Amino acid sequence: MVGRYDVAVVGAGIIGASIAWHLAETGLRTVVLDAVGPAAGASGASDGAVSVATKRPGPLVSLACKSLRYCSELAKTGQVLDGVFHTRPSYLFATDPEEDEILDLVGTRLRDAEAPVRVRRDGGRRDAAIPGLGDTVRRVVELDGEGHMLAYDAVRRFLSHPALDLRWPFPVRRLRDLNGGIAVDTEGTSIEAGHVVLACGLGAPALVSGIEIRPRSGQLIITERPAAGANRLDGALTSAAYLMNKTAGARCLRSAPVVIDPLSTGQFLIGSSREDGGDAGTVDFGTVRRILGTAAACLPALLDQRILRVFAGVRAKTPDGLPYVGTASPSSRLFVAAGFEGDGICLAPEVGRSVATWLASGTRPAELAALSPRRGVRLLEAVS
Repeated sequence: MVGRYDVAVVGAGIIGASIAWHLAETGLRTVVLDAVGPAAGASGASDGAVSVATKRPGPLVSLACKSLRYCSELAKTGQVLDGVFHTRPSYLFATDPEEDEILDLVGTRLRDAEAPVRVRRDGGRRDAAIPGLGDTVRRVVELDGEGHMLAYDAVRRFLSHPALDLRWPFPVRRLRDLNGGIAVDTEGTSIEAGHVVLACGLGAPALVSGIEIRPRSGQLIITERPAAGANRLDGALTSAAYLMNKTAGARCLRSAPVVIDPLSTGQFLIGSSREDGGDAGTVDFGTVRRILGTAAACLPALLDQRILRVFAGVRAKTPDGLPYVGTASPSSRLFVAAGFEGDGICLAPEVGRSVATWLASGTRPAELAALSPRRGVRLLEAVS
């Protein structure tokens, strides 16, 4: 047995890193374990958008609003996300009447959720703040107040907390119930902790029974830097088809779901599809062509850009589209924080704070009730 901790966090992505930092801030002795290393999964293949408008109505929107406000606090001078998180405008566009209906709902949802985001402008292509939009764009809604945070930068900051112990590679093989704790085993080594938090995405079901998390891949493209003097976006340009695909589930869409996200380097990150199954080592070039066709039609200046890299990311999806955040059973020492399917960047700060508060106080924050891992499934076995 090596080490005795108050909490062991399994997974060094954005969710696990945020939880670990907040636990360390409460004074709980915390170790972070990962099979590979920081941001090695979905957190390393993401656009960095901290967006409320792209969240499903209900508990995710509410949690996203809290997290967006909290990000601004953590980004103040000298705080952990200083220089990592920043607010920026974002743009939603429609290309047909069906997509128009989706944009009609955005303002209503933001008002109903009392979101820290507002509709700044809503009009046709020629009235938009973005010059050079293609003829396929019929309407643009500009939002003010959303944000951006590259996940791997946030992970690095959260894991830099001096009180954290970090261990990788540490592929967790099993969990064993101990008197007053849990043993976390890898090959030839065990760590004992009073509580364990599984923030390991697709790896969580192998360590706790009763939850279902499936892979959902997405194709991503990175361009070169634009030429000097070229028009640049100051925020993400997102198609209503993307909102439909994300918030309403799989459906037949006339155009590919697209997000065109400007990076700090001046490059564009273009994505992203949602295909059930898949893996990070396989690129679907048919889907890539569809994405690029839609992106170039709405922003023709992209035709002047060379593509530097095409790759696939894999998200962790739950059956009902809501992440699991909570204990494995009413009296369990085992927590699950997994299945965020692309919403982890936005939700991580507030989820980290809420889980740490729960572990420190013994009381579940009300906003996590709808995300219980026990919803709709049999009670989980705490450990094998």
